[in-house]
Amino acid sequence: MRIEFRLGLILAVCFVFGLLIAGYISYTLEFRQARSEVNEKSRVLLEMGIAMRNYTSSQVAPLVKALGYDEFHPQMVPSYGAQTTLGILRERFPDYRYREASLNPTNIDDRANDWEVTLLQNFQDDAELKELSGEVGQAGERRFYLARPLRMPNEACLQCHSTPEVAPASMVAKYGNNGFGWKMGDVIGMQLIEVPVAGPNGQAAKSLAVTIGALTCVFTLSLAIFLLLLRRYVTHPLESITRQTIETSLGADWQGAEPRVRMNGQFYDLEQSISRLRISLNEALRLFPDLGGRKKEP
Repeated sequence: MRIEFRLGLILAVCFVFGLLIAGYISYTLEFRQARSEVNEKSRVLLEMGIAMRNYTSSQVAPLVKALGYDEFHPQMVPSYGAQTTLGILRERFPDYRYREASLNPTNIDDRANDWEVTLLQNFQDDAELKELSGEVGQAGERRFYLARPLRMPNEACLQCHSTPEVAPASMVAKYGNNGFGWKMGDVIGMQLIEVPVAGPNGQAAKSLAVTIGALTCVFTLSLAIFLLLLRRYVTHPLESITRQTIETSLGADWQGAEPRVRMNGQFYDLEQSISRLRISLNEALRLFPDLGGRKKEP
């Protein structure tokens, strides 16, 4: 096996091993970054929802009450303000979703579905649980979700959610007998953000492919240059020296070799040493012609 092939094979094996390690590290970092990006987007949307709830309860609702309107207006409700505002945002970004789900909502459109019920039950069972996150959906439609519980904050809210008799008649007329029987400290619902993971994961996969492709191209080019230089400065001179040693052992009439290669460095010194050795050997044979061919006397 030629030395170029051996070294090329060794380097290729080392490269594949190194590429596997680099690919694993790159895969871990890229997809960790993708998850971090999705998580950050979810938290930004959730904080926007909280900000809208606070704005509605602290500024819009008091203003409406100060104007002396006794009729119920859904714009006074923090949940309505947050979901309506982020619903407008969803028209531009349909893959991003903000929702406030409840087991006993005032508006039946906010009733929790099957998997949302599970999240709400987890919040109800553990009063210390502040947040839940994970993924839901199938294959390319998988979404990252972030959920936080909504608990009955103060007794003022019971005016609209204790019994239908004390609630505003206009609210009962609009929504019916829904969203009543709430108590202080109960989990009345949850804020839920859903963000698609296909986009960030796809970008992470592309980055990984680019990294592996770039490393492969660099290695292939480097290996080709290395083998060319190895052929030019190592194996070709070695072949020339080998031919010279064959000529020395078999005689100058041996004509199986190509023209000699011009060499330098250590290979030049080795060639000169072989040449001097050949000269010395020829001189010794000239001075003692019977050493090599003298037959034994009977």
